[in-house]
Amino acid sequence: MKEINKVVKSYEDAINQNRIVGSQCTKCHEIYVPPRPVCKNCGSYDIDITTIEGQGKIITWTVIHIAPPTHINKVPYTLAIVELSNGQRLTGIMRLPEGRGPEFDMEVIADFDKAEEGAKRLRWRPK
Repeated sequence: MKEINKVVKSYEDAINQNRIVGSQCTKCHEIYVPPRPVCKNCGSYDIDITTIEGQGKIITWTVIHIAPPTHINKVPYTLAIVELSNGQRLTGIMRLPEGRGPEFDMEVIADFDKAEEGAKRLRWRPK
């Protein structure tokens, strides 16, 4: 449980500092984003937290019309899966200019919104 708490806290702290982190296995050097407490490749718990470049390209998306209560006032909104420059994938809400929709392979960069409860949230915007 200690490893899970360390990983979650590291990720939340990084987001609140406008950056993305992942975990890197010290044995096989695999990187996971978001970070995880155990390496999926070799099973090691020996991981380091590493900063990840916050840019990539959209590989797919969906438009949300029916949202959970926390996002009901934001519908419709676009949720995209972004492939980062290191090959990992992260999901996040797209921040798009009025009249512009997402496109396959659209280059995006990480952006961060402050949520009502104080913690920031990862967003994506066109590069």
